[in-house]
This record gives sequence, structure tokens and C-alpha cells, in this order.
Amino acid sequence: MHIPDGFLPLPQALFYWIIALVFIALSLRWAKREMSEEKVPLVAVLAAGIFAIQTMNMALPIAVIPGGVSGHVVGAALAAIVLGSPFAAVFILTLVLILQGIFFGDGGITSMGANIINMGVLAGFFGFYTYRSLDSLFHNRFAAAFAAGWISLFIPAIVCAVELAVAGTFPLAFGLISMGLYHALIGIIEGGATAFALVLIARARPDIVTPGAPFVRRRGTDAVIIAGIAIALVIAILAPFYASAYPDGLDSTFLKISGATDGTSPLVNEAAAAAAHSSLVEKNGNTFTWNAPFTNYALPGFDKPGEVIVIAAGVVVLFVAGFGVSRFLARKN
Repeated sequence: MHIPDGFLPLPQALFYWIIALVFIALSLRWAKREMSEEKVPLVAVLAAGIFAIQTMNMALPIAVIPGGVSGHVVGAALAAIVLGSPFAAVFILTLVLILQGIFFGDGGITSMGANIINMGVLAGFFGFYTYRSLDSLFHNRFAAAFAAGWISLFIPAIVCAVELAVAGTFPLAFGLISMGLYHALIGIIEGGATAFALVLIARARPDIVTPGAPFVRRRGTDAVIIAGIAIALVIAILAPFYASAYPDGLDSTFLKISGATDGTSPLVNEAAAAAAHSSLVEKNGNTFTWNAPFTNYALPGFDKPGEVIVIAAGVVVLFVAGFGVSRFLARKN
């Protein structure tokens, strides 16, 4: 769902940036007011873990999606649920998306505002309030977390399709059907990952997810940090070798409408894809280009081990950035 540069005309991209900046400012205000000493390391480990899991694209069932499509977990619902506010998701996903766009070319710079709205704002708010509503109705936080994870991916995908249809990137009906179908399936993975992560966190820090539970001090927080970083580093090691090479839902939608793939084979006509993208850039007037130093999470000349190094470095950088920024904002608390 990472929209690259060139897919949105500059005026439309600027409009989304303005909206995103409003929510970023509100998330910073949340951090200043609500961030406690106990939440700081949780922000750091969630930022690192979300970055890592987003590098692990998983193939969707080929019988359902001819030609092969992949998708990844976003993590906004989990961040909002664990930290008790949708603004936490905006805060963390903004850190993740900035690092991805600038250093790895995953999502564009001009389109980053739209990506923050979709994966931070919409995913965070829909995920958080779906969880709160269902948990209060049915008193099953793990079922509520699954539903929250699913809807936190599906709704932003539909909105993303509308954004790109307005931009003229692809037709509205085709985009809604394609993006909706792909992300309805990817959402099952998102929901499962959200519920599973909540189970792990609840065992170490039940006070986070259970109102009225006794406060668990340092040892419980340490367990969450150690487990989170360990899982993130394991993903960093495995992702280059096991992540699916199929295009994600957004890329697949664009490739099919541009004729770069016939939709029945995973093979992509790279020349046709490049020509379609160039034509779109020319039509939109968005010729901005950014040469990320580690595009596609690659370290030139090092193949798969280089990708491991780059992703692991990203995990560490986001942990440090998440810890440092949130600690700075929460220093008065």
C-alpha cells in the first residue's frame, strides 16, 4: 500500500501532506501529554517490529489470486491498541514511513503524506475504535484485535484506491475490486498477527490490555522489549530469503491495468511497467525523483546477506529513534 512517487499529481500529494501534518502535530501533542516512562520502550520496540514485519511480504493463495500477489502486515492497529490511542499509530507509522521512504525507497517522498494518512491515520483510528467497540460488546479482546487488524488494512486499501482513481492512476471500479479483494485477504494475516502479538504482550504486561489489572513493573516491560527486538531481528534475517517476490496489492493493480502483466502469470514485463510509470509521471506532472541509498532494502554487491544487514540496521535505527524521540517528548512526564 506504499504509494510511490509519480502516482499522484503534486497538488493532490501536497493536499494529503497538509492533512498528514495536522495529524502528525496531534500525535506529537499526544506524546507530550500522554507518554509515560513505561510507554517509551514500548514505542521503540513497536516501531522496530513494525518496520521489520513490513519487509516480510507473504504470498496470497494462488488459487484465489491468479498470477501471484503478496502483502504484508502494517501494524497500526496493534500500536494503537497497545498504547491506548490512535495517535500512537500515527506517531509510530510516521517514523517508519519516513525511514522507509528516505533510505529504502519504499513509498515515495511526495506521496508520503498519503501513505501516512492511509497506514497511520486511517489504520490507527479504524483499528483502535473497532477494537474498543467489539471488546466492550463481546468481552473478547483477541477476537476484537483480529477484527481491528482486518479492518485497519481493508479500509485504508479502499481509500487508497479512491485516491489513485482521483489521480487517474487506474479506474475507480477496477481499483476498488482489485485493492478490496487483495487486502481483504491480506487483512486476515494482519488480524491474526495483531491478535497473536496482543496475546504475547498480555502475558508479559497484562496491565496494558486489561483494565484494572495490577501494574507490572520493569521485569514485564523488559520481557516485551527483549521478545520484540528478538522477533524483529529474526524477521530481518529471514525476510530476504523467504519474503514473496510477487508484487503487492497496489503494484499488482497498477501492473494489470497498464498491461505489464496479464494477471495469470507472476511474470512482469519490466519494459512495459517502466513505460507505464513514465507515462503516468508525465501525465501527473510529478517528475520528482529520489535516489534512496538502499532501494528495495538492498546493499549493492552483497546480495541476500546485504539485505539482512540493511533490514537489521533499520530495526536498530527505528528502535533508537523511537526511544529517543518519545523519551524527549515525554521528558516532562
